Amino acid sequence: MSIPEDPLHLPPRLTDDLRAIYGHVPDVPPGVDAAIAAAARRKFAQHQRARWLLRWGGGAAAILLLALRISPIFHHPPAAPAVAYARQDLLHHGRVDILDAYYLARQIDSHAPLKKEWDINGDGVVDQKDVDAIAAVAVRVGNEGGPP
Repeated sequence: MSIPEDPLHLPPRLTDDLRAIYGHVPDVPPGVDAAIAAAARRKFAQHQRARWLLRWGGGAAAILLLALRISPIFHHPPAAPAVAYARQDLLHHGRVDILDAYYLARQIDSHAPLKKEWDINGDGVVDQKDVDAIAAVAVRVGNEGGPP
């Protein structure tokens, strides 16, 4: 086998220089040539499979991660049970104490808007009498912080 006549249409000077460097191309038996070509096709097919797996596997992993990331948006945990506070527990900290009375007194003194549910004694007005009612519950002996 010899170097073909110029299948790439190279400039004549380059073709002459390549022939001078490489000279004669050795003859390769057709069986060896076919075995090399078959091995190259197998290797190429392996690379193609690897690329396919990476491409699709990477895409599937990205979709899975996205699904895991957005799943909390659609998942609503059960609501916490409502806690029942004593009516006098204005601070909602689980007990009626002098801090609840102090809080109401400060709200009254600051002329802040007062809530209707702060009318502890039920006379229709939120005033010092309601503060006194909370304080009475808070200092009662044996009181667990519950309603009177």
